[in-house]
Amino acid sequence: MQKKPRIITLEGKKDPAFYRERTKRNELFLGVGREQMTLSQQKLANAVVGVAGAGGLGGGLAMMLARLGVGHIKICDPDSFEVTNINRQLGATPETIGHNKSIVVGELIHQTMPDVTVEIFPEGMQKHVAKEFVEGCDLLVDCVDFYLVDQRYDMHKAFRESPTCKSCVAGTVVGWGANVYHFTQDGLTLEDFYGIPADAEQTEEVVDKLVKLQASFLPRFPSKDAIYDYMRDTGNVPILSLAPPLGQYMIVARAALILMGLDKAPYCTELPPMPSYLWMDASTMECGVYEFNGAFVNEDEFETHFKNFEPERLRA
Repeated sequence: MQKKPRIITLEGKKDPAFYRERTKRNELFLGVGREQMTLSQQKLANAVVGVAGAGGLGGGLAMMLARLGVGHIKICDPDSFEVTNINRQLGATPETIGHNKSIVVGELIHQTMPDVTVEIFPEGMQKHVAKEFVEGCDLLVDCVDFYLVDQRYDMHKAFRESPTCKSCVAGTVVGWGANVYHFTQDGLTLEDFYGIPADAEQTEEVVDKLVKLQASFLPRFPSKDAIYDYMRDTGNVPILSLAPPLGQYMIVARAALILMGLDKAPYCTELPPMPSYLWMDASTMECGVYEFNGAFVNEDEFETHFKNFEPERLRA
């Protein structure tokens, strides 16, 4: 018999007057007329959103969803905060080092907005968690680390079988940029997109493939070799502290439009489903819809710009 997941529930205390006051500055941008604006805000209030991952992307965007007015948030993460997380992650402070991320973030959301119901899944996205985590959700936000293949497969399988959860949005940050992409129940599956077994050994070849399928634009600097050397030496992915807020905004904006039913014309430009994705880079001012094809779009980016460049010239 499959064991039950551990769930910590922080029940929201509904207060229509408080909710109205705290969300009313959002409403003007939620439709083309007063009736639609009010309806859109009500859809957010009634929505249940599952945020898988409470790290650099997930923690901050879960807070954004609550601020926007989403009334019920599920958040899942088994990891604990480390000192290196302080550069970018909501809830990471010297006092929370060693504490579970999903519990810290969930409690912070509930303290800030006590009318939001928060369900915390501190065991992470395991097989016995996935189905119950997705159950009842209107939208799934996938912020699980890209290399946790089997956990993501379990979650996406539950998403495709859900009678209520019609969309899954996800994204990554790379260098000075971020992307966002959209899975649908009848579109490209994560399993077909990755094309690797759930139990595949994390060899350098597999990791390289996964990186290219999550981040097909390389940062302009440093070189690809420098990035891969860092990953090999530290076992971690380098992340600029400025990038996660960009990714959070891009993901939450698309999630909110989907929840309100405003994600298509005439209200906005539709994001095509996977393998298409939206990429934005603050350093190159590049922004557009592209398609993952298993290769870096700009393989020679570093060499193109810095072949004859001597960094010593920048020294005072």
